[in-house]
Amino acid sequence: MENNGDAVRYWFEGQDLSGKYWSDFLNPGTDIIKLITFPLVKYFHFPFFVGFLLFSAWSGYGFYRLWKIMKSIAGENKILLSLSAVLLLLPNLHFWTSLIGKEAFLFVPFVIITEQMYKGKYFSFPLIFSVMVIGIVRPHAAFVLVPAVFLAVLIKGDLTLKNKLKFSAAAGSVIVLLYFALKAVAKVKFNIFRRLEYLYQIHNSKLKETSAYVPLEEYPYPYRMFTFYFRPLPFEKHGMYYRILEFEGLLLLIFMLVTTYFLLRHLRKLKWNVFILFAIFLLIFYGTMYVYAYANFGMIVRTRALVMPIFFMLIVKGAASRYKVRDVR
Repeated sequence: MENNGDAVRYWFEGQDLSGKYWSDFLNPGTDIIKLITFPLVKYFHFPFFVGFLLFSAWSGYGFYRLWKIMKSIAGENKILLSLSAVLLLLPNLHFWTSLIGKEAFLFVPFVIITEQMYKGKYFSFPLIFSVMVIGIVRPHAAFVLVPAVFLAVLIKGDLTLKNKLKFSAAAGSVIVLLYFALKAVAKVKFNIFRRLEYLYQIHNSKLKETSAYVPLEEYPYPYRMFTFYFRPLPFEKHGMYYRILEFEGLLLLIFMLVTTYFLLRHLRKLKWNVFILFAIFLLIFYGTMYVYAYANFGMIVRTRALVMPIFFMLIVKGAASRYKVRDVR
């Protein structure tokens, strides 16, 4: 409330709702969150803190499902179980999924998609429905999610030629729908990509005035990606919140380096299945999209929260190759 965060708007704090109707929020994008919160505020008169409890409870269900998947990867190995527990206790993900907002709402669909891809259920209703939910709220996120699913299944999904053609046609149709959803959210009638490029430039020029600004536009692409997933690193910034983020970033970097070492040692024995390809594709596509848009540490750590389930599972999966743990699905 002191900093006028998004949650204040989503819960209609200080707003007159007498002339507002539920149907006013039947639009893709941010309005979907308001579609959820509107009846809770106008008709049930729930106080502000209840919204945080409800959104936290919803994302908590996502953490429960994520823990079950990571346990299935770790098996009975106590080191891998401890690693999974440490990853799931890192604070940044919990912070952003405890707020009234898109991160808390979309966390569960991201976990479900990851779970279904890991279990080999590429065409299940939970996966398709979760993609639809993400596409309605954040079409640009779904715009990179769908190609990651498509490429992974196409390369390693053991589909017949006929099914590959059907799958390609379905994925193409979804991309077209997402394109129009993105145009609706960005409110453009013509070339959406030029419009987005313009909005990114305006956005980043304003971010230069913030204390959390990071000059991504000056970095080469590999360092942009490194910044997105691991920075801020120790002693880059000042303040208690940065100390927490820096510790978390360093821990993730260490885990990722150790995991990469294990993967390289067992590269010949590694089974490049659909899930591993999906995780790699999504992390690359998702990071690439945002490193050209968000030149601000606060927005970076907030945005990357949604793909942390995939990131965590990839770390544990890589570490499992060291201990030759068999998947329990």
